[in-house]
Amino acid sequence: MEFNQHVDSALTTFVDNTKFFREMVDVVSDFSDDGEIQKLLEKSARLRVEHAENLIRLKSKHQSLNQAMQQVQNSSSTIEQFEDLWKERSEAVEHKRINVKNIAEFKNFKKTVKSAAAQLGAEVNGQANGADQDEDLIIEGIEETGSEIFSLYDPWSKALMKNPVRNKVCGHIYDRDSVMLIIKDNIGILCPVLGCANETYIQPAHLVEDANVRQKVQRRMAEEIEDGAASEEDEEQD
Repeated sequence: MEFNQHVDSALTTFVDNTKFFREMVDVVSDFSDDGEIQKLLEKSARLRVEHAENLIRLKSKHQSLNQAMQQVQNSSSTIEQFEDLWKERSEAVEHKRINVKNIAEFKNFKKTVKSAAAQLGAEVNGQANGADQDEDLIIEGIEETGSEIFSLYDPWSKALMKNPVRNKVCGHIYDRDSVMLIIKDNIGILCPVLGCANETYIQPAHLVEDANVRQKVQRRMAEEIEDGAASEEDEEQD
């Protein structure tokens, strides 16, 4: 399995584990445990976010090294030139500061874990956390409409959606380009959103445009551009 796939698999496992803990809290909610299980859930969720930050940092560096390798290969005509260029490019990648908190994948993961842990009930979390609630877990990327929670990031590509469409059967959102590419030659694709109970294979007729989500995506794109510009300024100052 390729390195990035290992990372993606680990992140998915982190989310699944958070949901499992949340279900355990739900099971024992009728018993008096002085909130110990809930505290364990919150602590484990924070630890998973910390581990995810390190994994996504490694993934980002891995991608940068791969890009550097391709550039060096394309620019080198001799082994000696390749070795010199690779040493220069790889050292530059190693010394580059990676601000993981500005990476969309990390923001999306953190909010997904927050959502999974909070499904027990907002009032319980509010009492447990009080004024010291970990605000670092409240980030952009997930929008709420009543009791509905959905991500602005495509479940397949993990990128911010450009052309969001809603699955009429289950209500989940995908990027049109991603979902059409996936289902083009495969009629057996189910909704990829974790926890979705929809057992109907995705079909083009199920996908409808959602103007409200499109507006939210456009606002989020503008925010990411601003975040990226701010990150570049920080790196230049360093």
